Amino acid sequence: MKLEIRELWEELKFDLGGMKMPKLDGVKDRKLLLGGGNTKGDILFIGDDPDLFEDENMRVLPGTSGEFFIKLCDLADLSPEKYYITNISKCILKWRELSEEEKKVMKEYLDMQIALIKPKIIVALGPEVVTVLLNEESNISDMRGKVYNWEGNIKVIPTYDPGYVKRVRGLDGKKARPAVEFWNDLKMIKTEI
Repeated sequence: MKLEIRELWEELKFDLGGMKMPKLDGVKDRKLLLGGGNTKGDILFIGDDPDLFEDENMRVLPGTSGEFFIKLCDLADLSPEKYYITNISKCILKWRELSEEEKKVMKEYLDMQIALIKPKIIVALGPEVVTVLLNEESNISDMRGKVYNWEGNIKVIPTYDPGYVKRVRGLDGKKARPAVEFWNDLKMIKTEI
């Protein structure tokens, strides 16, 4: 059984590597990535930010939203052994930049990842991810802090995009509130596990 799952992961990577994406022709950083982390983790973080990770080993560039996010996970006692991080788009393009056909293919990759990982919790990092997973337009401020039941008894926890939180965390008053709420969401994930 373990060998089959490993083979399926390799097949998924190979498939993704051969994907044709005309928008990326001639782009220097053309890499297509499934994600990084523990493929057997209980938590699956799904974002829409090419800076969340650089490679399968979850390397991140200094000063990026990925570095910020992983540091917050560490502070919330969510160790890398507990999670896998991926994006709804498997390339440097954001979801909104993809064609409808590309979105369909990327959603299939995401569905396959979810099936292989079998997480207990999916954390939807931002409104685009919530829309893709829950099939509804979302006001993330209204949805965050709640747990939604999803297919296969998987819990979905919507929260803010780490890049957005990184930008607003130093602001005063109402604008900084998402940073506090994001931190509370990370702590809630810990208790849900």
